[in-house]
Amino acid sequence: MKKIKPVYSPQDIPLGLSMAMAQNVLAFDVFAKLSPVQKQQLIKDSANAHSAQEMQQLVDSMASAGTLPGAPHINQFL
Repeated sequence: MKKIKPVYSPQDIPLGLSMAMAQNVLAFDVFAKLSPVQKQQLIKDSANAHSAQEMQQLVDSMASAGTLPGAPHINQFL
């Protein structure tokens, strides 16, 4: 049986972003439903966070908006 590799493994997501999403379940759910391109954009955006507080703000804003800027609203995923 062929083993399927997940699109993103824990090694692909920066630790700070993973930790921030772990503290916000909605943000983690939104991330899981994003397209691969949108996930890559979030990972790139997270590189601009210069502190844990900035990272958490990025993740919290994604969760409160339900998505990333320019991405479909979370209601489209539900």
